[in-house]
Amino acid sequence: MYKKYFAMLTILVVILLSSCEDKKETIKPILPDDLITMDELDQYMFREDVQYVDLRNYDASFKSGFIYSFEVIPFFDYLDFRTFDRGNTYLFNPSQIIHEEELYRLFDKEKAIFLYADGCIRAGYLKDVLDYLGYERVYVLGGIGDYRGEYLKLGDGVFSIGNTFYSLFYDEDSDLTYHISGIYELDRTITNLRIDIVDSFGISLRSTNYDENIDYNLELTTLENFIVKDIITPTELYYLLTDDNINKYDEIPGFSLEYEQGFINALYRLIAKKN
Repeated sequence: MYKKYFAMLTILVVILLSSCEDKKETIKPILPDDLITMDELDQYMFREDVQYVDLRNYDASFKSGFIYSFEVIPFFDYLDFRTFDRGNTYLFNPSQIIHEEELYRLFDKEKAIFLYADGCIRAGYLKDVLDYLGYERVYVLGGIGDYRGEYLKLGDGVFSIGNTFYSLFYDEDSDLTYHISGIYELDRTITNLRIDIVDSFGISLRSTNYDENIDYNLELTTLENFIVKDIITPTELYYLLTDDNINKYDEIPGFSLEYEQGFINALYRLIAKKN
């Protein structure tokens, strides 16, 4: 009796296991020549062999929305002028790479890399960079506006994430946009800072040879380094820059620019959000 029961149980288990095996989906390999766009993206979501990258600045994710599971590695706010210096062009040249090790750290060479931004220009440039460095599976999905899948999360117009900060101010008088971004410590002191000024054509003043009389990249780098070394909070920085009785930031070695009102306004917006 027991032998008969055990035999029937064994047969049942075998049938159930076989049924499970039949239902298992075979993971489709991602090959170098595959064309993967936003239309096919949902078929490739949540895979361990894929690195999903959103190249837009942090604020775009919270204002315009984002695709769930993509990590943000900002093209303009981080990669530009840190890992490569492309000047005013999106045509890649190997000489533009300035920090190869950081690119290897950020992008996993063993995985397929899915890239998107607002359009294809930034992702296309980064693909050229990574292709040159020997990455074999880098895919430009398109712009976020092309995505119609089920993993789109709409933005709410508010930017706030962990200890990362971001603020911008558009100055109508000068037609320039001032960007401030970086990282806080727990006590809100600034440990990483990026300041950028972008003209009406979307070109950063920090671009190589933007102005033959002023090296904005050098000037702003000098200011950024001074602020970080000063161990200061954004609120303290704002009041130091706007208080006529304090001249600590009036003379910084190597820094000759004036503190534009657009920068002050972007800084004020940043502290107003946190207070």
